[in-house]
Amino acid sequence: MLRPFISSRTLHGLDAGLAQNIGRATARRALAECDLPADALDNPRFYVCQLKVMRYLDRISRLSGDDNALFALGPFASVGSYGLFGDYVTSATTFGEALRLTRDLMQYHVSLDRLSMGQTCEGFRITYHAAIRNAESYWHYAPLALGVVLSIAAPYIGNRYRRAVLLNLPKPRKVAPYEAYFGCDVLFDQPELVLLLEPEAEYARRPRPLTSAVTLADVARDAFGSAPQTLVETVRALVRANLTDDPGIDRIAQQLDMSTRTLRRRIEEQGTSFRDLARAVRVEMAQDLILGSGLDLAEISQRVGYSHSSHLGRAFRQVTGMTPSEARAVRPDG
Repeated sequence: MLRPFISSRTLHGLDAGLAQNIGRATARRALAECDLPADALDNPRFYVCQLKVMRYLDRISRLSGDDNALFALGPFASVGSYGLFGDYVTSATTFGEALRLTRDLMQYHVSLDRLSMGQTCEGFRITYHAAIRNAESYWHYAPLALGVVLSIAAPYIGNRYRRAVLLNLPKPRKVAPYEAYFGCDVLFDQPELVLLLEPEAEYARRPRPLTSAVTLADVARDAFGSAPQTLVETVRALVRANLTDDPGIDRIAQQLDMSTRTLRRRIEEQGTSFRDLARAVRVEMAQDLILGSGLDLAEISQRVGYSHSSHLGRAFRQVTGMTPSEARAVRPDG
């Protein structure tokens, strides 16, 4: 089974909290210790291994001296730092609609985690289904995930309507810090990860309606597609996340715990090659910069892993049928 991935915006949004608690330099050194891309805190537009993110949270908790990463990073875990994804879901008229948009867009955030919600006899029940809940560092990930859900609620209900938080984690020695953070009862040793609210929370509206020009297509483009769920998509995601390190097949195979030979064979079984996948990713990234920035072609070439703009030009033409200059000339503001 392939490893689940999560958007790097999860880490990017925590940057201010990391700087405050352990310092940016230490936070970036910890990335290497957890085998995460060097710019995972700076670039919110690629996918990284979810298990490694969990390990990173555990490492940050230890460095900051907190029992749980929630207490160091919880105030900074917000959908508001998720770019167009966050803008889109919080443009809904009611909290319930915002949650349903989030549920439907989870594919642009994480491979396998899911969100569900509904009215029950207990109240409005929001359940976060984490794919790798048995991972050792899930202890840090679970409450932070509910913290992000609460950040979606903030524009609609603030701190109101909270009944209880249910965590599928063993009960810690001290429960009071969790209750202080969530502002309600917190129950441990539960079968699911749940935020329980008063029934009327689902229908709560923004005090002031928000008009957003962000579309679903914008969210998809901003995320470079959905989180990977196949081998080819996973390889593309790993190449994209490691472009600054000039990722070769040996490095990608190592990250997937495969031999280079096995990875090459499995990719070829899908009708492509590692070389073609890597080239397509570099051209895709270059095209995004060509159409969305004013950088010159030499700078763009360096950013996507080509030593010279002529090398980018050759690959760009092979993939798109035009040169980078031609692509820039036909963009809407070109």
